[in-house]
Amino acid sequence: MRLSDLKRSILSHHTSAEDAGRVAQAAGVKTLVLSHLIPAEDPAVPESVWIDAARLHFGGSIVVGRDLMEI
Repeated sequence: MRLSDLKRSILSHHTSAEDAGRVAQAAGVKTLVLSHLIPAEDPAVPESVWIDAARLHFGGSIVVGRDLMEI
């Protein structure tokens, strides 16, 4: 499998943080937990990137899940 095919495959079955925020708002939930992030736990991508994207459509609490985190 070529790298471009792998990337396309991964992105095809994941939801963007922005879309997750949209769905959470429509569902009326109080807290949105984002997990299985791509790229995963990359120090070059701060949590604010994910939170800001979800915040475009969601007004509740947002948690960025990390390995071994308990909620």
